[in-house]
Amino acid sequence: MFFWAVVLGVIATLLAALDWKYKSYEHLPGPRRWPFIGNVVSFLGAGPVEIFDQLIAFASTYGKVYKLDFFYDYTIIYSSPEAAEAILTSPAFTAKSQDYDKVSEWIGNGLLISRDQKWFTHRKVITPGFHFKILENFVPVFNRQAEAFCAKLETLTGRSADAVNVFPELKLLTLGIICETAMGVGMDGEGQSTQQAYYTQIVEELSSILYWRMFNVFVNIDAVFRLTRTSRRFDELVKKSWQFTLGMIERRRKMNELEAPVEVRKEEETFGKRKRALLDTLLEARIDGRPLTDEEIREEVDTFTFAGHDTTASAMTFILYNVAKYPEIQERVYQEIVNEIGADFCELSLSALNNLHYMELVIKESLRLFPPVPVIARIATEDTELLAERITRGTSVAIDIYTMHHSDDYFPDAERFDPDRFEGARDAQTFNPYTYIPFSAGSRNCIGQKFAQYELKSTLVKLLQLFQIRLADASYVPILKAEIVLKPAEGLPLRFIKRRV
Repeated sequence: MFFWAVVLGVIATLLAALDWKYKSYEHLPGPRRWPFIGNVVSFLGAGPVEIFDQLIAFASTYGKVYKLDFFYDYTIIYSSPEAAEAILTSPAFTAKSQDYDKVSEWIGNGLLISRDQKWFTHRKVITPGFHFKILENFVPVFNRQAEAFCAKLETLTGRSADAVNVFPELKLLTLGIICETAMGVGMDGEGQSTQQAYYTQIVEELSSILYWRMFNVFVNIDAVFRLTRTSRRFDELVKKSWQFTLGMIERRRKMNELEAPVEVRKEEETFGKRKRALLDTLLEARIDGRPLTDEEIREEVDTFTFAGHDTTASAMTFILYNVAKYPEIQERVYQEIVNEIGADFCELSLSALNNLHYMELVIKESLRLFPPVPVIARIATEDTELLAERITRGTSVAIDIYTMHHSDDYFPDAERFDPDRFEGARDAQTFNPYTYIPFSAGSRNCIGQKFAQYELKSTLVKLLQLFQIRLADASYVPILKAEIVLKPAEGLPLRFIKRRV
């Protein structure tokens, strides 16, 4: 008996010594860690709502910097503009964290995930696809799609003004817009509409699986995940997602083949006779004299189709929630629309949208309170320093945008919806621009942010020209989850009441 007690004591001592050797960042605050497993216990059995609430609670308890540890795999979470600026401008943190490797199994190594030379060359190729002249050609699509969406809402609400769960409907709208503009492929017709609806459901399920893998320490290990039934479902959904995007690529290729040669098409684009899509840029691109491979094109199309519709639908959902919650703000936006554009549907333009100053403030404030991607993460590719903290290679660092945007330290009375807080020019000496980063910042900021802003404005113009928007329940507060993109966990019902002419 004594012998076994000694053996157990020796083993316990060795294990404690190993734990002491490998644990790091001991001086940083954070939730209680257990030897070897770290903070695994904090997330066991937690769903996406509970995980998001837990992260908010950690930030409230431990402040603007704290650590999480999963089997000695460390993530340091920051929620200050100084840290955000240091991370987003440092060459040591240009690579996305390892969690994004799981996302790459679906969308590949497109612009969202790629790094180093591939990211640089692809960004250079894609950037002209979002030039303001090209965006101007997209406005008629924004216009027509938003009017069709209004007609759909009229049908859904009928005379009784029943509440509509807007998030799934807005995903269909934003997917239709990204397909027609960036991909140059219309989604009209019953068959295409069915494919759209199915694709949004696929994205929802894939996002849920990926988020589960990120916070479940066991299926985070790829070899373990591959033993699960969910792994087979994941692979099946990925293939179906690729079928949708590959179908768009093939359709656009055929459209181009039936039209004039490339040189003539470019001339027509120069004189506005033909709308150029981002997909055309990818199909015609040359890097070091070679065209992009089919896989490279598919990766970028997958990236833009996913990110271009899901994040914008999230943003629009919470914008509508806020204007419904604050009728006086909604009325002020409506009066600006009437004064600048008119009360009736008409063709919009970039200049008309640029004149909607107060609407822009409302959108900014909504994005502050509900940033579409609430947390972004990078990995240190070399030993470095961050705000005087030594960061070792392989450590992940995360920027908690949601918490920073909700901090009274940076936004007085932060929980109050106040669009006027963004009025006036910011003094660079007193306001760090990295305090407000709904589209990230630095060299890897969102390449499509102007596209998204004009899309949001166009949609809001049309909706408010036709409807008054109200909460189905005046006291309703959405429960949030963040499966990569911030979403209402239980839907967001709104009433669309047709304005009297």
